[in-house]
Amino acid sequence: MHFSMAGVDASPIALILWGIFVGYVFTSVGAAGGILAGVGHMTIFGIKKANMVKPMNQVLTLVSPIVGTPLYLREKRIVVPTAIALGLGGIIGALLGSYLSHSYLKDMSTFKPYFGFFTLLIAFRLFYECSQKFIDGQKKVKQANKAFAEKVKELKAAGRMNEIKEIGVNFQQVGIQNTFTFAGQEFKYNALTPFFAGIIVAIISASLGVGGGFLLVPFMTSVMGFPMYIVAGTSVLSILVSSMTSIANYLTLGSKIDFSFLGFELIGVAIGTVVAAHLSKYVNARKMKYFLAFILLYCGVKYMFGPIIKAATGIAM
Repeated sequence: MHFSMAGVDASPIALILWGIFVGYVFTSVGAAGGILAGVGHMTIFGIKKANMVKPMNQVLTLVSPIVGTPLYLREKRIVVPTAIALGLGGIIGALLGSYLSHSYLKDMSTFKPYFGFFTLLIAFRLFYECSQKFIDGQKKVKQANKAFAEKVKELKAAGRMNEIKEIGVNFQQVGIQNTFTFAGQEFKYNALTPFFAGIIVAIISASLGVGGGFLLVPFMTSVMGFPMYIVAGTSVLSILVSSMTSIANYLTLGSKIDFSFLGFELIGVAIGTVVAAHLSKYVNARKMKYFLAFILLYCGVKYMFGPIIKAATGIAM
């Protein structure tokens, strides 16, 4: 099937299958959805227009935030003031990042090495997350997450979800200085920290045409010290705001989106998201991360050093 706006020929079945893969990996691993979407658009399906690839990647990454945000809000797993601070910074960053990328990374010759650099960073991050040191450091966090998840399950079974307020996110102080409790533990932070982080993360993610979860999640767990169980919900809400801002700005600046091409991928992403929600607990998460890390390592090297390797050895990656 020919997609005139994207300027490529592609099988709708291949688009759906790739979408399933992206949706499955993004939901089960929780990162790299936008990067995988970009790999598909540039390398697998051969779209040559960098400023078309970026907003199309971001549209695919919106599926998870749109589906997940109401659920997280209902379970009080979103630190709303933090998400607002990240989102306000994200709006500024998304406008800046999309403008700079649209102006200065409009050709694949400049965009691919930039994209490859961050693809390599994510690959190395995934390798680190597979290390025993990282896994050991996450044991306490996993125990806290498990205890909260079991409590939520118990309340659901008993039809007492209104009691979730007692253990969910509850604020005692809101403003520049913020204090809240979650699962009986107290957390404090300055609102300027997520605001400025939101600007930086959104500049990078908008310029790449990705969601930015790969930067937000480590920031909130390592810098803010938040437990993972509320990090996922808080990050998806801020990603929703910054990604929609970035997509709108790309379109305002003249970027085009091939909606017929994207429609097949979105069907696949929706299927992959549902499949992952049911099957990911049966798949070894560490092996899945290794698998994804090796794919991203290859793609990162290809985008950054492919032309150099070909010129030196004659081997095309």
